[in-house]
Amino acid sequence: MLIAYVEKYGKSKQKITLADGDSFILPERDWKAFGAEAGEDMDDALLEKLYREYLLPKAKLRALNLLKVRDRSHKELVSRLKQDGYPQTIIQQAMDYVDSYHYVDDIRFAKNYIEYKGGRKSRRELAYELSKKGIDVSALAEREDGMALPDDKETIRALLEKRWGEAAAPDAKEKERMMRYLGRRGFRGGDILSVYRDLGI
Repeated sequence: MLIAYVEKYGKSKQKITLADGDSFILPERDWKAFGAEAGEDMDDALLEKLYREYLLPKAKLRALNLLKVRDRSHKELVSRLKQDGYPQTIIQQAMDYVDSYHYVDDIRFAKNYIEYKGGRKSRRELAYELSKKGIDVSALAEREDGMALPDDKETIRALLEKRWGEAAAPDAKEKERMMRYLGRRGFRGGDILSVYRDLGI
């Protein structure tokens, strides 16, 4: 395989781009051990060894270390491995590895995310944030029991009671301030006013 480009990447790494468009990032000292330069052909057997014995173990370890820090969706983990400079074929194999042990589970991730964040965010904001992580909550809810976003009115009520106590008696200025806060969180004005009425404020 022809080595198309070898570029400096950061202080001590190099980005290697192959003629087929595939690329990867290695510490400079490790790349030198393989003895190929830009414009030269790398033996296919040597390239296969580089992928199988060097890049793949590192990608697996990187994925596991990222998951030790916190749970991640498939999309998040793939994105981080891409950011670290692993080629697509290695990323897919690393993902197959973590999937085989159920280390990554978008259903579990979504449920935990909703449980952790659901007490202070609207359904709309939760769905939007999860979609950025590659998770379609509506699609999951159709096939997964127990997968549901919290009721916005219940969340609003809990936030108001936390702010004002059960015997809420805010003045007009405070009510307006709280309405703006809830609006920024993605709650609909009609739902906010409905809870205000139910609480008699």
